[in-house]
Amino acid sequence: MHAASRLSGLPELTEVRKVWFSAWYDGPITGVARYDGREYWFVMVTNNDDGEPWDFDPRVYVLHDLSGEQLAQAWDMHRSFAAAGLPGCLHSPPCTIAGGEMLAALRERWPPEHENGYMNAPAVGWFRDA
Repeated sequence: MHAASRLSGLPELTEVRKVWFSAWYDGPITGVARYDGREYWFVMVTNNDDGEPWDFDPRVYVLHDLSGEQLAQAWDMHRSFAAAGLPGCLHSPPCTIAGGEMLAALRERWPPEHENGYMNAPAVGWFRDA
């Protein structure tokens, strides 16, 4: 999650649509969103600089511009977790649930820390949850 200070100097964006999420706590925390015909990584912003998990209402997110390789990797991660039956699809049609891979193996392949690098990608702006 980002502290509110991360919004400084970034433009507010409209017409952003979340495509899928990878983390959830009473709502999406991270995932992929579409803006202006492109896909970006979104990260929730907390309303204080202490990193406490208190969020804005409605939630606020920062969009990060991932490289093509990072975005492909994020989609691969999403499809793998969805195939194992975990929620996250906000798109239609949703990912196919195939089963097969064990959740532990997926978490080993893509530990939560894996997404930390996405948070450091260039930020293009921020948006409010619809």
